[in-house]
Amino acid sequence: MQNVKKTRWLRMLTCLLLITVIVSGCTSGNGEQAGGSTAGNDGDTSSHVKLVGYLLGDAPPGMNAVVEELNKKLTEDINAEIEFRYIGWGDLASKYPLVLAAGDDVDFIFTANWAYYNQEAAKGAFREITMEEIEKFMPKHYEATNPVAWDEAKIGDKVYMIPTSSPDQKVPVTIIRGDLRKKYGIPEIKRFQDLEPYLAAIKANEPAIIPINADSQYDFAKTFYNLQWEMGPATVDTMLITNGWSGTHTEWDDPDGKVYSQFDPHIKDQQIQIAKIVKDWYDKGYINKNAMSNKVRSKDAFEQGTSAVAYGNTTDIQTTLAKAQGQGWEVEIIPNLSPTGTYLQDPYINNGIAIAAGTKNPDRAMMALDLIMEEPSYNKLVYFGIEGVNYVEKDGKIDLPDGVTADNNTYAPDAAGFWFTNKSQFPPMANWTEQYTTLKDSLDDMLVPYIYNAFSADTSTIKTELANLNTVATQYQLPIQGGVVKDVEQAYAELEAKAKAAGFDRVLAEAEQQTQQFHEKKK
Repeated sequence: MQNVKKTRWLRMLTCLLLITVIVSGCTSGNGEQAGGSTAGNDGDTSSHVKLVGYLLGDAPPGMNAVVEELNKKLTEDINAEIEFRYIGWGDLASKYPLVLAAGDDVDFIFTANWAYYNQEAAKGAFREITMEEIEKFMPKHYEATNPVAWDEAKIGDKVYMIPTSSPDQKVPVTIIRGDLRKKYGIPEIKRFQDLEPYLAAIKANEPAIIPINADSQYDFAKTFYNLQWEMGPATVDTMLITNGWSGTHTEWDDPDGKVYSQFDPHIKDQQIQIAKIVKDWYDKGYINKNAMSNKVRSKDAFEQGTSAVAYGNTTDIQTTLAKAQGQGWEVEIIPNLSPTGTYLQDPYINNGIAIAAGTKNPDRAMMALDLIMEEPSYNKLVYFGIEGVNYVEKDGKIDLPDGVTADNNTYAPDAAGFWFTNKSQFPPMANWTEQYTTLKDSLDDMLVPYIYNAFSADTSTIKTELANLNTVATQYQLPIQGGVVKDVEQAYAELEAKAKAAGFDRVLAEAEQQTQQFHEKKK
């Protein structure tokens, strides 16, 4: 009897095995899936691949350890690993296009509406991404992402970016040393335009500190723009050309999105006034003389005690605040807003990833990004580092492990360039000061929707004019914004003449026409 039961059991087991083999054979077109329960997709993972991804900024000291841990997880789950490379802020304009032009050794790269998305997509440097691919290879991200994000990412009717599922809630800010302000008897500063007495006190009394120690990439024009926004009208470039300039302006507080020329009197006169203030600050030594070549951001110089001002935003200053707290400095935050106290809400495409057109592994790249962006264990790893080494979760907050400080933490939050992950998954930080928490809580009152968040300019017919304008901006506008010209009004007149000769009027006409079409399409 036992032999009969054993025979029947063996027959059942054989049948089950045959069914398994048949099902596997039927699904072999989609490939085998390593770690399928975590990956959550049906891509082919039968062969091990090494991906190359580019991020912006600089690799933190603990990057290798984090990548080693990340690759262990990726190898187990999707049979892949990633090598990350960085494009530094000072090299962004020159290196970013070259990395993609080479094409052979890049699978994905950080992109955004402020980081070459339109320009490189127009060149064919980015691979088109379909919703079918996202649903198949990035199911977690597909579920987490608002359909609005994909509309914002469209250029024409095609998508070339994987946008974040959680757009940042942030405003630009200026940080100053409150302890030094009080030391020299300067009244509380609530507006950027009231900063000069503080700058003068630093210049006169702190020889080791430059009042504004700006870099050439992020900071150089920030003094100008902070003043322009605050004193009004607060405008943004309508065409939004990365590291370029179209000369077209839209006021973000204007719900109709009217397009202006930079040389319309109400904008030109204001910009000349602002430029004279910046020049005055530069001439008085409040701004470093090597700003056009310096590659160290004011935020980093502030942390090192060599700048009395740091430019950043409410997200990327977290590490700076923590380091200042560790030094015993009192820090004060000045939001850089419009005259009505607003700033434009980030679109989803403010942080994203593009798949390079030349990649040989688009499916696996998307599978890896799905985990990095949306799987909580991956997300926290790339954003905060290794748990127990770089961070711990305690009392519902992200904190530092015993013996680890903001200064010696080898992998600071938000510092490694993974800004495109789902930050809505993160608990608050334990080191947030009362001032910072109050500021974050008030962001909803500051942020306003910008009418052109989902507008992607088609620059194909004006590429020559925009390239010419970019040259004009570098030669004639940047020096004005940095305060390094001898005569502001003469320099601005020359800027206008050069811009008109470069084809500005055609760019303006194109901006007006395309935005009008955008409005009509939305009706």
